[in-house]
Amino acid sequence: MMKAFCLATAVAVAGTSLAAGAAETQETTHRYMIERTFPPGALDGVDAAAKKKVNENNATLNVTWEKSYANADKTKTYCVYDGPSEAAVREAAKLSGMPVDNVTEIPNDIKAEPRGAVQKIAAGHQRYLVKRSGAPVLKPGTEKNFGVTLITSYASADNHDTYWVYEAPSYSAVESAAKASGAPFESIAEIPETLYPN
Repeated sequence: MMKAFCLATAVAVAGTSLAAGAAETQETTHRYMIERTFPPGALDGVDAAAKKKVNENNATLNVTWEKSYANADKTKTYCVYDGPSEAAVREAAKLSGMPVDNVTEIPNDIKAEPRGAVQKIAAGHQRYLVKRSGAPVLKPGTEKNFGVTLITSYASADNHDTYWVYEAPSYSAVESAAKASGAPFESIAEIPETLYPN
């Protein structure tokens, strides 16, 4: 009887530990910005069936695609993904046959946007993604002087690598605002299209 009680207690404790470990694993999700370069025309066939296949491949690794910002000729994308690790995100890309140029974990928002939000841009404006390295200290209010509005931003844990999504009337307005902000930038890309997983 004592052996049976000890065995039942051991099984209960082990089950609780396993359940806690499983819950901890499920709760540990990280957000990543994945930069990709595609050959011209590679994204022209992204339809519901292609998205479904990507989502199925991602699900096998507990990876979720939130959105992708694409440049005008659809050769460069900046994809926001959630996943348990960088390795899982890279493996999901491999399963779907997608390139990966760079992966940056982006747990921080400088200006948050609700996850899954669909951006609506004013007529005559476009969206631009400004990539910065080095913890940026921006002079406040400089964007408005150039007609530029910050939509959202993503940052690495140490704020060293940041991605800023702006709405603006032109590339030159974004460039002027970026220079006037006092924060150096690596690149500016026009991102007129957003690809969503559904």
